[in-house]
Parts: sequence; C-alpha cells; structure tokens
Amino acid sequence: MTEVVLGNASVVLRDEVVQGTVVIRDGLIAAIDQGSAHANVDLEGDYLLPGLVDVHTDHLEKQSMPRGGVFWNAVNAARTHDMIVCLGGTTTVFDSLVVGAVGNPDRLALLPHMLGGIAAAREAGLLKVDHLLHLRCDLREGELMEQLAPHLDDKTLRFVTAMDDGPNRDPDRYRRNKFRKGIATDVVEAEIAAAAAKGSETEQANRNRLVSLCRELGVPLASHDDTRQWHIDEAVRFGMTLSEFPITLESGRAAKAAGLSVIAGSPNVVLGRSHGTNVSVRDLAAEGLVDVLCSDYVPASMLHAVWQLTQPPLDMSLPEATAMASARPAELFGLSDRGEIALGKRADLIRVREHDGKPVVHNVWVGGARVV
Repeated sequence: MTEVVLGNASVVLRDEVVQGTVVIRDGLIAAIDQGSAHANVDLEGDYLLPGLVDVHTDHLEKQSMPRGGVFWNAVNAARTHDMIVCLGGTTTVFDSLVVGAVGNPDRLALLPHMLGGIAAAREAGLLKVDHLLHLRCDLREGELMEQLAPHLDDKTLRFVTAMDDGPNRDPDRYRRNKFRKGIATDVVEAEIAAAAAKGSETEQANRNRLVSLCRELGVPLASHDDTRQWHIDEAVRFGMTLSEFPITLESGRAAKAAGLSVIAGSPNVVLGRSHGTNVSVRDLAAEGLVDVLCSDYVPASMLHAVWQLTQPPLDMSLPEATAMASARPAELFGLSDRGEIALGKRADLIRVREHDGKPVVHNVWVGGARVV
C-alpha cells in the first residue's frame, strides 16, 4: 500500500477552505484532516486544489503545426502540449480538434497527425495527464461526415461541437470579425452576398446528420459561438445540452433560461474582455450565466481565471470559482471519480502558491503520483 500525507495545506474543498492534511492511499483520497497531523510532504501553507478539468483547448494545434505547412513531430508535439497543460494545473484535458478543412488543406492532414501523436505518446507512457477527445465539426465542410467517421469509435471521445462561422449564421458578427482582421469592406460584403446566394444547405444538412449521429452514439452535442436567441432555440430543438462560448449577453441569457450548460473561455475572464468583439465573460459570470470554464487557447488561463473570479466586483469564494474549473466540468461529462478533494476521489491535486497575488503551480499529483 502506497501512502502520501500532504500536510500544512490550505485545502480547497467543494464548499470551504480548511487548514489541514490530505492523505493519499493507493492513488485515492483516503482522509481529510483539519489541523496539524504527521505529514511526509509539508506544503508550507500553500493552497491544495483539485486538479483542473479543461474541456476545451486547441493548444495541441499550435504545437503540432507551429506554422502553416510545418508539421512537427507528432509525439514531441503531444508531449510538449501535455507538459504545458500540466504546468497550468490541469490534470484532465479534452483535446479540442477541428474536423473539416474548408479551404485549408493543412487542417485535413492535421487531425490524424495530432490523434496519432497523442495515441503514440500515451502508449509509450509519455503523458502526465489524462487526455480525452473533443471534436469540433465545421458545418461548412462538404465532406464533414466522411472526415468524422474514422474517429467516432475513439474511446476517449467525450463530446462534439457543431461550428458554423459562415456569414449566413450572423452576417453582423461575420463583418466585425473580418473588419478586425483588416479585410476591406467591399471584399467582406461580396463574401456575404455570395454566401446568401448560395444558401446554407450544406450547413443545415450537416447539422441534421450530426444531431442524429450524436443521438445514436449517446455523445453530447454543443452549439458554438451563439449570438442570437434563435441560435439557442435551434439548439434546444435539436436536443443539444451544451452552449459553448455564447458570445453575447442575449445568447448567454437565452442558454441559461433554456437549461443549457454554458462553457466559457478563461482567457476572456483574465483579460476582462474578448480578444475580439465578444461579450466579457466577467459580465456573463456576474449574471450567473457561466457553468464551466475552459482554457480555450491559453492552457495556463484556467487557474488565473479562478483567482480573477474571487476579485471585486464578482467576489466569488475560492471554492465556488475552483468548482467551475474542476467539479462542474467533471460532473458535466460524467467523470465522477475526480474534480474535487473528497473521500474516495482520485488524487488529482495541485499545489498553488501566490506570487504577487497571482497563482503559480508548484506541484501536481495525478492519481496520487507526483508528476511535477
């Protein structure tokens, strides 16, 4: 029997922070004792949090294809991605990978490249954290279902997102995004007119097929980047249960009212704004419209967002903010063995110390084994 006793810690439980000791036995949390007790690891008063559960990060793409047309060694990319995720405090990560090329042939080759790298690194014992799969399906892709089919039997697949960033979905948003990238007005308007003339038959057909497929497989399906009430109404009509990145107050309020679980990006929380023109997640959180945080495009952002949510004007408790990045995502996706510091749970834990008021990860345990 292997036992580790982490003492002198500020233990972040689901509803409170206690000063005490956590006993790990055979990879599970065996005891939580308040006050001082014999420990073989002294945390020196640092915070002990549950390992974070990140349900959306596209960071693997950046490691696998650092420049257009440059495909990095797949195993090396997977391991680098894994290390960076782990150092951010995440112990379970959903690698969020795009299905659909839509004019970018690199994307077509990138998906199997990344999946192969993760599988090979896992088999070689090179990964420190648990990797699960989240597929983001571009509904504009004419061969979407053919590209998706080879990956549907992946045992790590946990959910699918239906993405439609074309001009027909929301022309105003399309304009804003294109103008922000410096594309000329006449070019943008020509693209919108061409899309309107063509219609959205491909997107609608793919959405219908994706809904049926996910229902058949029992895989949760998320809507994505919703801006309007009707986007949420459509998601509900299709039986979707997740709203990933509602980017206006209108869609955030509609998603919450409809009972959808809302997933929002942590970089937005840290910055206090979107990197584009979307709603501030702090504003969504202030109205209680956010259920789960994810790192989106900055793996280290989740822990920093947790700390940010405890600051004015939101003033969440540390346990409440932590749960948005650990217990809630674990519960949402049926990972009942992790996500909080509680008896019998897997000992996925992170030791965090504040430096200049910001959280820094000092140690990480996954299944009771110290990996950082």
